[in-house]
Amino acid sequence: MLGVQPMLKETDVEGILENCRALINQITAALSAEEPFLIVSWVAELQLHLEFAASALEKAAPRR
Repeated sequence: MLGVQPMLKETDVEGILENCRALINQITAALSAEEPFLIVSWVAELQLHLEFAASALEKAAPRR
């Protein structure tokens, strides 16, 4: 599919953002633990989800 993204439905974007919330909760819990830790793959996954959501929302936004 090289660079071609299918059109996303609003529910798809909501799902992506829900994944972001879950990852943020995991990261917050890890950093708030008695002995803080962070799993780098969580941060990378969060970044990927946020970039995907931002791209989808940008494509869905009306052009000026």
